[in-house]
Amino acid sequence: MSDILSIKNLSVVYKTSNRETSALKSININFRSHEIAAIVGESGSGKSTMGLAIMKLISDPGKITSGEVIYHGDQDIDIMGLDAGELRRFRWKTISMVFQASMNSLNPVTRVRDQFMDTFAAHSMKQDDKMIDFLLEHSGLSNNVKNMYPNQLSGGMKQRVNIALALACNPKILIADEPTTALDVVVQREILEYLASLKNKLNLTIIFITHDISLASMVADRMFIFYDGRVIESGDTEEIINNPLHPYTKKLLSLIISLKSVNNLKFYMPDKKNYNKSNSGCSYYNNCPIRSSACLKYDYHEIINNNHMVKCINVDKVINNV
Repeated sequence: MSDILSIKNLSVVYKTSNRETSALKSININFRSHEIAAIVGESGSGKSTMGLAIMKLISDPGKITSGEVIYHGDQDIDIMGLDAGELRRFRWKTISMVFQASMNSLNPVTRVRDQFMDTFAAHSMKQDDKMIDFLLEHSGLSNNVKNMYPNQLSGGMKQRVNIALALACNPKILIADEPTTALDVVVQREILEYLASLKNKLNLTIIFITHDISLASMVADRMFIFYDGRVIESGDTEEIINNPLHPYTKKLLSLIISLKSVNNLKFYMPDKKNYNKSNSGCSYYNNCPIRSSACLKYDYHEIINNNHMVKCINVDKVINNV
């Protein structure tokens, strides 16, 4: 399977008058054609910032300080090098995005059909009712939905409409940022099944951003675990779930509730205030149960084995269940 998008040394900072925060720290990721890749991490880990950076939508006080985002189409295109006009032609037609909390983004006084028409017009496309019917059908919605207002739709229906709008220009890549937030468990599963079906029907590459590793495990082909602006572990989903190598990944997995082991469940709430603030060493140091003095000397020592990457100097302790 070939790569469709390559992120190279991508860094983003947010700077205010008295503070500078690194949201992404030299991220390197290759996304493959026709896969669902899950970006998993707690709030503040940088996962949503990465989605916005791919679209070159970082705004003040944020700034992309380094890196390339290469789209591999008929020719390689560095998105970071596109000007405003080129970006307008590129976004939505090549890479599209369903934003976090997008259920609230539909215009409450405009029918669904008109919101599709506005999207077509914004990207110089033919305004076509048949295309709307096609998109709604692939979303599992009836054609009647196009004549409805957002307040007439359930939360799940609104999210399906938003995803259909993101697909209106037939993109190759869809970034879905927390697409199941505020939906009940049943509807969450329906939306995930819908995304998985889109990958196959439309030959999409989907970048699924979520804080919930259990949801990611249901649909993702590969996972990238984010912590403090870095990818600390990545690999095939089955490998990550069955053989986690980073202590933080193991903690995330402890949150998955199994009916068979609910009485033995150990809950874990990441302490975002307890990052290692020193200029060197692993930023998970203060939270890590297997930390050692060596962790303060290495900035995420990287180990790669059979497409399974982990950044941890003490990975042998994890493997040996120390």
